[in-house]
Amino acid sequence: MTLRRIALAFVPLFLSVSVYAGDAEDIQQLLKSKQLPQALDRADKFLAKSPKDPSIRFLRGIILTEMGRTEEGIKAFTQLSADNPQLPEPYNNLAVLYAQQNQLDKARAALLMAIQTNPAYATAHENLGDLYARLASQAYDKALQLEGSSPAVQGKLKMVGSLFGNPVAGKTNTAPAKTAQATPKPSPIATPEPKPIATPSPTPVAIAKPTATPVPVVKPSPAPTPVPTAKPDVRDAEKQQIANAVEGWAQAWSKQNVNGYLAAYSNNFKTPGGQKFSAWSEERRKRISSPKSIDVKVSDIKIDIGDDGQAKVRFRQFYKASHLSSTTGKTLILEKSGSRWLIREERAGS
Repeated sequence: MTLRRIALAFVPLFLSVSVYAGDAEDIQQLLKSKQLPQALDRADKFLAKSPKDPSIRFLRGIILTEMGRTEEGIKAFTQLSADNPQLPEPYNNLAVLYAQQNQLDKARAALLMAIQTNPAYATAHENLGDLYARLASQAYDKALQLEGSSPAVQGKLKMVGSLFGNPVAGKTNTAPAKTAQATPKPSPIATPEPKPIATPSPTPVAIAKPTATPVPVVKPSPAPTPVPTAKPDVRDAEKQQIANAVEGWAQAWSKQNVNGYLAAYSNNFKTPGGQKFSAWSEERRKRISSPKSIDVKVSDIKIDIGDDGQAKVRFRQFYKASHLSSTTGKTLILEKSGSRWLIREERAGS
């Protein structure tokens, strides 16, 4: 029985600075040229400084596998999965290693974890199907040993073998399978989909088949999808603060919390008709306190921050009180005072 090895198909994850991409690329080049001790040394040195980096840890697991240090490879992928449970690829590669050791229950458990992590992970679904086919092959072979030449069981065994291009049951295909490896080109930091290029096939690993029918089990894991790291946008943070300020203003109004409502306004607030702020405040206090209940909601918030430091906020306002309900467009002009955004101007429409 032959099993396909883990492919050297990898894209660095969670890149934050270009040096990470360079290190990962150098390690991959060492792997491609079969300079495995040098590749492992380079990975270990990187991880001594950044021990949690999932990209290099994934590569290190592949290096250990290529060096035939299967137990260490299993340990590496197990720890990587524990620290990054959102990644399905390490689980898939664990299944490869367990299947090579004929630990099929563990291989199945690893594949189920990969699918649970990402239900759309097609490779894990296909591998699980292959694994069940191998288990079926073993069961049918055992049935033949116990019952003798059962035509029904022989037919099922032949059917399972035909799925993988070996329709004659009971004959072992000893020719080693070769699997081409694909190594993507180095990815720019913000490019989520690198284009792979073909690389030489790895040396096949032959595993003795425990049953009469050779059934391939698992295929190499594809490259984990890179997650580009975006630089924090100061404007985005400001917009979130502004949106929170508007929501807080509406909630205070709904709760008829007059003090909280008035606290949302700046001392520079342009009152309607040029009233003094104190007179306008007293009028608003009466109007907000009078109804038995008030419900104010805002939606479709659009925020523009000008070069003058003021923010223009446009939204739909839904207002309902015991005596009135309305839906209107509204515009607020806010200015920053210390760490808060306060209303400087208020008008209907956009």
